[in-house]
Amino acid sequence: MLTGGSTPFEIAAANRVTAHKRLTVMYATDELVKLIAECDVMLQQWQAEVAEGRVSHETRMIAAEALKDKRAAERALEQLVKSAEELGFCD
Repeated sequence: MLTGGSTPFEIAAANRVTAHKRLTVMYATDELVKLIAECDVMLQQWQAEVAEGRVSHETRMIAAEALKDKRAAERALEQLVKSAEELGFCD
């Protein structure tokens, strides 16, 4: 348990906690951005098939799920940014 003291060991412990939180935020951000990019690829494939007039049922179902996943990931990313701002991680 951190006491908020000013000894070198307490300062190092507090810095480790802050660094861990920053890494967690960065990792989560990276994973959400990757998920959004994957969803964009699936949605582009669906749009290409629509343009060609050959949309399969499977592609339609994948696109629907990709759109749901993308919206959820975008909401999660927005919440993550708000949380990061509250923690003082945004410059």
